[in-house]
Amino acid sequence: MTYFAENLAALRKRAGYTQETLAEALGVSRQAVGKWESGQGLPEASTLLTLADLLGCSLDQLMRRPLEEDAPAADDAVPVDDPAGDWAVFAGHMSRFAFQIALGVALVLVGVALTVAAAAFFNSGFVALPVLVLLACAVFNFVFAGLDHGNFQKAYPVQPPCPYPDEAADFDAKFRGGLAAAVAGVLVSAALLVAAAVLFEHNEFLLTLAVAGFMALLAVCVATIVWLGIRHSMYHPEPEQPHGRDISGAIMLTATAIYLFLGFTQNLWHPGWVVFPIGGIACGIVESLQKKN
Repeated sequence: MTYFAENLAALRKRAGYTQETLAEALGVSRQAVGKWESGQGLPEASTLLTLADLLGCSLDQLMRRPLEEDAPAADDAVPVDDPAGDWAVFAGHMSRFAFQIALGVALVLVGVALTVAAAAFFNSGFVALPVLVLLACAVFNFVFAGLDHGNFQKAYPVQPPCPYPDEAADFDAKFRGGLAAAVAGVLVSAALLVAAAVLFEHNEFLLTLAVAGFMALLAVCVATIVWLGIRHSMYHPEPEQPHGRDISGAIMLTATAIYLFLGFTQNLWHPGWVVFPIGGIACGIVESLQKKN
């Protein structure tokens, strides 16, 4: 007979751990600790040794012997179900994930804007350096965020519902307003670009700066849309649409923006199409890494 489930909760509380902090110390999810304490499973042998060290007891005390009467009762332990705690962990991760993906999109478009602005002042191949550097930073950011999100989904396979209806309703209101503002920003910036093309038709310097400004405004608007979309999935999960597709969509949206920019401003429709296979390769890498995790 084993007393593991009963002893674990009491020894954990005696040692000053919560389920969350003990899970972090062991490198497992809080749900795993909750299952152990409810008798739904046992940790691996190597984890048991680490667990005994953390709790300051022997394996025999942890597994086979009932605790002394002065030990804290398992009924006083932190409840296995902790909706608020689960939501706090999930919301913190998703907020960080949304920022990382939106930042990656913004980096690419800002790189294009800087390259266009540099082309207005310099006539050199080095003007492409900003877009190349920021594109490399964006790809690194996408891959890092994808791996981090994949590891999180592996540790927390079930998305917790938001336990705060008022918080969800407040975000929905901000989502509608923010999305409308971002879409309007894209349309306004496009209208300004058309106006600049008419006004500065014979002034290549000012027209180039106008294009750079358009790409900068586009970076803000598109990044905002991506950020709002991922945050929206926190409160309204769609199981059929994994977040890997959010990343892929962001990559291909960025590739489309770059292609249109190269075509309309530099007349590079033919070599410009290469951004699509590059974007497809990047999407494949992200999808493969997430599937592996």
